[in-house]
Amino acid sequence: MPSDPVNLNKAFSAAHATTTSIAALLLLRYASWPVLPPRRTSTQNTNEKEQHLDDTQNPMINGQNRMANALTAWETVYLLYDTYAMVRTYRIKNRLSYRTALGVAARSSPVAFGHHVLLSSAFLVLQAYIAAGKEKGMWVITAFLLMNGSTPLMHARWWNRQQTGTSNTAIDVAFLTTFAASRFGVVVWILTKYGQHHGLGPWQSYTMLRKRCQIGTAMLVGLNGLWWAILAVHVVKRNIKRRLY
Repeated sequence: MPSDPVNLNKAFSAAHATTTSIAALLLLRYASWPVLPPRRTSTQNTNEKEQHLDDTQNPMINGQNRMANALTAWETVYLLYDTYAMVRTYRIKNRLSYRTALGVAARSSPVAFGHHVLLSSAFLVLQAYIAAGKEKGMWVITAFLLMNGSTPLMHARWWNRQQTGTSNTAIDVAFLTTFAASRFGVVVWILTKYGQHHGLGPWQSYTMLRKRCQIGTAMLVGLNGLWWAILAVHVVKRNIKRRLY
């Protein structure tokens, strides 16, 4: 396999996804998430608690873990690198300046580029909260890192097509299954765990979330669902054509 920037970046991406998923799983399974004594709250915060579930002693929301903080710092560095690598690939391929390559990357792959920029920005903001000692929801954020689990198979599909010139149905199905488990299954698991803390089911716990959390969760599931559906349709169509021709 040639050592070009695209192959190297995909190899690093697959390694990152694997190690990050394993680290997140170990933290969620074995680490302790102590809840610090609550700080004094304003009347506004008190009124907000009365309208929503009280998560003051919920380790999923207020649990502290330095290793989780470090893992999100690693994720932030990787996201910044991956964004840079994407722009660098366009720069090398088209022999452009970095400024021009940045614009080309945004125009050529708006979804992927926007995904990189938004996630990088969100994790940079998270690092600011961690530095100020005001982080919240670190257990949930760590669980979201399990969504990296489908990335190695995504790259395996690409490498297989580069080597053979065609797709592999077994890899496609494995990727679709892993994608569904890591993107949808993780959300259901988080809502189930959150609901258990309050004696609720996953759907009930979703309806009791703050509005911004409901919207964010719905957008996350909806966009991943759209992506999964498009991939599934392509796989089905491709296999139908193979059978017919």
